[in-house]
Amino acid sequence: MNKSFTQLIQEIHHREPNKIFGNVTISRSTLSIEVGKSGNLLYKSAKILKKVTSQIPCFGKAKTTIKSFGIRKGEYISCYCTLTPKKTFLLLFKFLKLKNFILKESSFSFNSTFGLGIKDHLDLGFSYSQSLGIQGLNLNVLLKKPGERIRYRKKMKRKIGCKQRVKKEELLYWFVQTFQEYVPKTDSI
Repeated sequence: MNKSFTQLIQEIHHREPNKIFGNVTISRSTLSIEVGKSGNLLYKSAKILKKVTSQIPCFGKAKTTIKSFGIRKGEYISCYCTLTPKKTFLLLFKFLKLKNFILKESSFSFNSTFGLGIKDHLDLGFSYSQSLGIQGLNLNVLLKKPGERIRYRKKMKRKIGCKQRVKKEELLYWFVQTFQEYVPKTDSI
């Protein structure tokens, strides 16, 4: 991919209809809060996630011990929820509305994911609760093409080819096409 980011966006805006990429859809996403330590703050952030998603969150463990941060291996340090495509799209729209539908190029990865975060969960329309405080949220979205199930099914698992994977260019194209009315036609998305 030798093109600059601005050239790629301009090309996407002027793409011909016959060069449309395959059917790219949202597979799933994770909404997470990384606290960095266990205890009362972690349970407060789990309550916030439950309030935002109406789901019971899972807790993530530390993989290694880091003495300078006071983290031990196996200690719970984060909480997250895996969301369905419908909930993902609604939350993604809310997050992008807060970001004015502008994302950096570094937000998009080469392996069909992109992520964004907000510093304050109250921006999503929730009222302040002194017992819970204020937390930031991270949303990571995974996109897929039809046939992705072949990698994960129980019988006859197979690798999928390069054409079946979602590339960064297709990721940007999906983003621009989905939020076309809201995306400003400037140098950045």
